[in-house]
Amino acid sequence: MSPSEIRDLLSRPTITPAELIASGILPLRKNAVYAALQRGDIESISLGHKKAIVTAPLRRKLGLE
Repeated sequence: MSPSEIRDLLSRPTITPAELIASGILPLRKNAVYAALQRGDIESISLGHKKAIVTAPLRRKLGLE
């Protein structure tokens, strides 16, 4: 993803784990992202069986705010 696409993605209130993995923002593969979600290292909201990653804390952790 280009820097502008990443900026647009992180400007949304939430993103899916698949979008985070595809973006390449974090050097993590699918299993590592889901493990981080389960541990609470990446803040998320559970919507039934689905997860939505809250982008504000993620931006802070990445030093983008």
